[in-house]
Amino acid sequence: MRRVCVLYEDQRGPTKGFGLHELVRACVSDALPEQPRWRVNAALEDFRPLKGDTKLLEACRRDIDLLATDGRSVVAVFDNDKIRELLKLTAKAPDEAVMQAILKGGKRSERLSIVLLKQNMESVLEAAALCDKSLDPKRIKLAVRHKDPLERDAILTELASERARPTRECMLGTVSSLRKLVELLCRLMVPAQGRRKKKTARARRRTSKA
Repeated sequence: MRRVCVLYEDQRGPTKGFGLHELVRACVSDALPEQPRWRVNAALEDFRPLKGDTKLLEACRRDIDLLATDGRSVVAVFDNDKIRELLKLTAKAPDEAVMQAILKGGKRSERLSIVLLKQNMESVLEAAALCDKSLDPKRIKLAVRHKDPLERDAILTELASERARPTRECMLGTVSSLRKLVELLCRLMVPAQGRRKKKTARARRRTSKA
């Protein structure tokens, strides 16, 4: 399984625990049932909140080779709601124009992929509240309206547990950009050829048992 570095624009900067990444790793593990969860977690152990979209943009343009010196793929996750303003694009600029503007003036690394999280972290938390009615509305308010980082981490980390898989599946159906991020990571970690080989091996095992 190939390793991937994931960059976020979270305002706190480097941190040992980050709820959104824990949720993403759990979703990737759900999507790759043939892979042990510990192996998925190890392949995605390199995550970096870069303390703001400006620093994330700088990293995409200048630092990919430094961030992943071993040649691993890098995925940069931008909140969709403010990135056009930062890039001085119109509010209706299409996603492709946004991605081109992010790379403009920088090193066009073949290893870099960009995901626009629509609309932002708050959208993910709101989807969590929609999909899990047992979540305390006061906690959601604290996480969404007051942007409390500890509450955000606590909620999203709870949703990374095995028992919360139905909630995660619901969230992926609600936030399509989150689903696209998970699908992209799966493709980068286990290329299509590798997935086909595993399916063929499983089919052969089933045939031999019949």
